[in-house]
Amino acid sequence: MSVIAAPTAPPGLIPAITIILLIAVVAVRVVRMSNEQRYSPTGMWTITVVFAAVTAWFAVFEGVTSARDIAILLAALAVGTAIGWYQGTHTTVRVDRAAHAMFVKVSPIGAIIFIAVLALRFGVRFFTGGFNLDPSGMPAATSGLFGLTSVALLALLVGMNAGVRLYLARIYSQTP
Repeated sequence: MSVIAAPTAPPGLIPAITIILLIAVVAVRVVRMSNEQRYSPTGMWTITVVFAAVTAWFAVFEGVTSARDIAILLAALAVGTAIGWYQGTHTTVRVDRAAHAMFVKVSPIGAIIFIAVLALRFGVRFFTGGFNLDPSGMPAATSGLFGLTSVALLALLVGMNAGVRLYLARIYSQTP
């Protein structure tokens, strides 16, 4: 009697698919960012909250939970917020009070910074084995400084996202 092994993906296929999907999502997002988009003053925070929750999950998954690690993540969040605020100063915002909406066109430099930080994060994960699978088939955690760096870059992106939205909320509240 012979045993048939379960089919497995060729080495590197899962990371390649992940990277291709990420590039496709980012490309669509960059194209959309270059066009004017409608933002709701309250609904614009949804993606920020989801992104912050995902970042918190990654912090726990990577074991980035010491007091020092959390201080570094909060510093990255603060720096990201400042960068996002600066990015907000380079956006075109048109407020429509009657529609309870803002129409926003983001500067391409903001998208480039976002993509660069995201690419750096994935580079850190890739070159430190973060796309490898553990024996259970789940992605392996990146340990130590590299795991902290990876999550800190996500916190920076959350801050950038929040900073832009804080700037937009300020513009909305100051427009008659």
